[in-house]
Amino acid sequence: MKTESATPGAGSFHEWPLVIFTTLGVTGAGLLATPMLAWAVAGTPAPATVPVRWGAALLAVGLGVSLAHLGRPLRAPLASAGLGRSLLSAEVVAATVATIVGVTAAFLPYVSPVLDLAAAAAAIVFLVTLGLVYALPGQQTWRGVVVWMPLSSGLGFGAVGLAAFWGEALAAIGAVAAVVLAADTALLVVRRLALVWPREQAAPRYPAVFARLQGILLMRFALVDILPGLGLLAGFRWTAVALFGLGILVDRISFYGLAAQRTTESEVERIEGILAASRQA
Repeated sequence: MKTESATPGAGSFHEWPLVIFTTLGVTGAGLLATPMLAWAVAGTPAPATVPVRWGAALLAVGLGVSLAHLGRPLRAPLASAGLGRSLLSAEVVAATVATIVGVTAAFLPYVSPVLDLAAAAAAIVFLVTLGLVYALPGQQTWRGVVVWMPLSSGLGFGAVGLAAFWGEALAAIGAVAAVVLAADTALLVVRRLALVWPREQAAPRYPAVFARLQGILLMRFALVDILPGLGLLAGFRWTAVALFGLGILVDRISFYGLAAQRTTESEVERIEGILAASRQA
């Protein structure tokens, strides 16, 4: 893959508001999804009450941070106008619904399975749309399995977080977390292969970051898929949660930092290939 910058002056990282928003969004949505896991393990979402509170708070702060990336923050509600036609609108609506329902459910004086599960469903929709909304044709490294990694890392964080808050069912929750993190590992392996052996030439937006591709992905693998599980097994539950959160931060930095756009040369080659095929036909 070429190492020249796709844009002039791309040496400075401009996506920090998006990194912070998506980090808070993935961790918050993961915790908001814990009622489904608690229901599967215990037949009630009650053990997830405290994680849901934290999840709603993190997602709400993330939504606030996301406004810093907008030119006109007061027009943010207009982002939901394209619901049904735009994945971005679906992301905004799902995040807002998950936050509102999560806050309402968490601070009721009783457990409401309907609200808890509604918040969890909205959180999962948000994690899915968060990945799919970036699947842009011109950004080669934002397509493929990477679109499902907010979902796998978010659910994994939720499982580890629930295990930390609710230690009585550590074995059952840990088994679920192991399955989710195994799936996340598989996605990460495929993503690495796609980055190392791309189908088309593309120009990295941040060449200095792209040059550290292997180390960044290895760090992400250790912090998300390995160390949290070892922390739970060793009894360091909150250390496991902290490491996982740091891993998601690394994941989001790498997502934007490893962006690569199609080059003019690759587009010319693609068009020439189409023309050659049409002549043979």
